[in-house]
Amino acid sequence: MPATAFSVRFARELDVDQLAILMTGQQPTSARDGAELLSASGDAIRSDIQCSSCGKFGAHIVRSARSRASKAILRQAHFRFVDPNGGDAHHPFCEFHGNDETRSTQDSLLDFGSEKSAETRAIRLLVCKGIEQCIFDQRRIRDMRQWFFDLKSATRFTVSMPLEAISWAHALQRHPYYQRWQFHPSQAEMPAFDWKAAAKKQFTEEHLHLFELVKGGLLPFEDATWRQASELAQKNHGREVFDVTKLQPYYEAAISLCTFVAANGGVDFGKRQPEIYRWKGAPPALLALCALVLFVSDWDMNAAIAAFAKLLCAPEPSDVALGNVIGLNPFHEYGAWRLVIASGEVAAKSPNGLDYNAQLAAIEAALREQHRQWKENQH
Repeated sequence: MPATAFSVRFARELDVDQLAILMTGQQPTSARDGAELLSASGDAIRSDIQCSSCGKFGAHIVRSARSRASKAILRQAHFRFVDPNGGDAHHPFCEFHGNDETRSTQDSLLDFGSEKSAETRAIRLLVCKGIEQCIFDQRRIRDMRQWFFDLKSATRFTVSMPLEAISWAHALQRHPYYQRWQFHPSQAEMPAFDWKAAAKKQFTEEHLHLFELVKGGLLPFEDATWRQASELAQKNHGREVFDVTKLQPYYEAAISLCTFVAANGGVDFGKRQPEIYRWKGAPPALLALCALVLFVSDWDMNAAIAAFAKLLCAPEPSDVALGNVIGLNPFHEYGAWRLVIASGEVAAKSPNGLDYNAQLAAIEAALREQHRQWKENQH
């Protein structure tokens, strides 16, 4: 359900009411909303309005719906993209492809005009300055979206690994593999010998090749990201999806810029400390803005830092409405998809199954048996 879309004519992101004001010069009211004002402009809208994600044309206006009893809004006015045959005009890999009527607002789209937090207020001010200082404009924001969409859609893969691969890789990531200790049956003669700890250390020895993959391919994401990865794997199992690993160099650059700006910009971007952005994630609005500044700077880090210096030192913007922009977080679900892909790689090199607890139990039983046989041979 794209609540907003890009107007080529007006070179900006607009919702239905905003488009109605610009096209008709009239203000929507409760009696005559934006959709009704635009009812005679269907052809112009279809040729002008683009999907914010995949860039396709063919927009129709879907009117809002209210409850007859309570008058509460059941559905906001939004854009629906239809091809000449009446089908879905979105690219099959577009985040809006599917049932526009029921699809919720996308987390990848960020309202830079939001006043909900200190972070978004700070970003809104910087967006206003950026547009006023001609560092970027809404056309460039749309260009960035298309660039990222094309980059992701150029390479795809099918989600085919066993679904338990996520929990297996998560268990490996949490396993204390840095603790190394070689078991000998004589050690179990200690009066308070910890068999479970011994089993974990033996597990490490038997799975060193997997821990090399874990260290090289999996970042220590938070549990919420692992849950998201599991949900994505289940939802998309057997389906072809974007290969988000193609975004890695751009993600690394954006995180580096976020860290630098947050540490040196003198602006409050939230409670999370910049030095942990790489492991815990940067604030989404800041990440979106850093990606935009890097994009318009041709991914040159020093040029992007110079642009931020100009933003931060610029005077207060004369028009704060310039910040009413829907921006793109191109790395939405990036961490979770990386975990899906890496989990599949780990599962493919795990010949003894993907049940962490069962393997620990089997290893403990084997160690106890080694100890029993060793003790018998001592007599």
